[in-house]
This record gives sequence, C-alpha cells and structure tokens, in this order.
Amino acid sequence: GRMQLSLFLKAIGLRMEDALAFWKGEFTRKITAEDFDKRYAYNLRHNYGKEGKRTDYTPYSCQKCLAQTVGAVGEYHGCPYRTLGSAQLKESLVENMKLTPMQAKQVAEKAQQGHYQLACGRALELRRFGGEELEE
Repeated sequence: GRMQLSLFLKAIGLRMEDALAFWKGEFTRKITAEDFDKRYAYNLRHNYGKEGKRTDYTPYSCQKCLAQTVGAVGEYHGCPYRTLGSAQLKESLVENMKLTPMQAKQVAEKAQQGHYQLACGRALELRRFGGEELEE
C-alpha cells in the first residue's frame, strides 16, 4: 500500500521532501521519528530515485491496482473501488472526497457493476468540478 500511494503522490507532483513529511506525520502516530528515519525514509527516497539504483519509478497502472488482492486486515492496497464494500466506499467518498451522499451512491453503483475505472473517473470528476447528480 505505501509504495502504491507513494508513487501515485509522486506522479501528481508531490515533492520528495513533502512526501517524507507526510509519511513521517502518519507513522509517528505509532512510532518515533527516529524509527521512521531508520525503517522507512530510505524506501521513500528510493521511490523517488534518490537512493539505491536511482530508478525513476512510475505509479502503478489501474490494471495493476485492479489485479492486486487485499491481504490481511489493516492492509490497504489495490483499487478501493474494487476492494471496498458499497457502504464503506460510499462513506469514504463522502468523508474523504467530500461528495454528496447521492453522488457517492452513484459512484458506488458503478463500482458494484464492475465498472471500477468509470467509478473512479466519475468520483474524481465530481470532486474536481462538482457536477450534476444524475436523475434516478
């Protein structure tokens, strides 16, 4: 999950320093800053091509995310439109993407029908541009 999200954030323009600050803020809720620096900072710098073989990694494709299976409880990777249940997806869309409940319902319906990329695209469109709610 971390690599998938890290590469996505990199692809949308998040600078490495900002990514390190973001992840450090998340991790230091449970571990010390020193532990974060020892255990995780290298991998983040590696994702940006600043460590190791200095490869400029690209984000995962939609197909790769769709093909991933969810592992143990508490693991978050793959496509949320495929892996989350309808109620959890709607809740996440309202809470995290600030969609209206009706918009979230419409997006979740596309996901339930197996149209994960269309659901994702519609959610991003609604988040960015607002948009009309479709008549039922």
